[in-house]
Amino acid sequence: MKVQYRILGQLKKLDEKLYRLNFELEKIPVEIAKIEAALAKNKAEFTVHKNNFETHEKTMRKAEMDLREKEDFIKKAEGKMMECKTNEEYKAAQKEIDGFKEQKGKLEETVLLSMNGLEVHRTQLKTAETNFKEQEALVNKDKKEYDTVRQKLVNSYEEQAHQKEGIVIQLSPDITALYKRASAINKGIGICITENFSCLGCNIKIRPQLFNEILGAKAVHRCPSCGRILITSAAEIDENSMAEVQL
Repeated sequence: MKVQYRILGQLKKLDEKLYRLNFELEKIPVEIAKIEAALAKNKAEFTVHKNNFETHEKTMRKAEMDLREKEDFIKKAEGKMMECKTNEEYKAAQKEIDGFKEQKGKLEETVLLSMNGLEVHRTQLKTAETNFKEQEALVNKDKKEYDTVRQKLVNSYEEQAHQKEGIVIQLSPDITALYKRASAINKGIGICITENFSCLGCNIKIRPQLFNEILGAKAVHRCPSCGRILITSAAEIDENSMAEVQL
């Protein structure tokens, strides 16, 4: 039974390593999601500036087109004014031309303001585009680094899991079944230490008879509260003692 306890001690260490590795693996997609969300926000800001620039540019182009049309109207009206035969016709033509010129002046002011506004939007767009591209490059770099870390963690996890398989088969069938049930209900951590008549996993008090049987390696028991297999700290052997367990 002492050998079984030593095996359980080694399994406890491996389970804790696997738990930590899995925890680190699960953190990676969360961290990637965070930087991608920040990038998406940055891209949205860039898109807003791009749309503002394009809208402003279209407004300016329309104002320029309206201005050219108004200039054509003035030229045509001035040409027709030369054909006026009466003073009334001349005055009417002049009034029409004055109206066109007033409209032209307003359009010229609109075009000028639009040009100034467009330059502001152009500068904002350029800044937003630069920021987005820089952040995009950083995100791609970080994702590659995360992928490298993830692969190392996966390799380490698989190595530890393989080592665990070789140790589990050394348990007796009854204890193997007990261990699997305990692991299933405790997120893979099915073994914990008991000290001073207490389970260190859930801090519940253990009956003296149960504790003494565990302490003397007389039988394998699970905590009546959390369901983990209870072992003493003496059962946790170091890596260098693995050969002794396998004998």
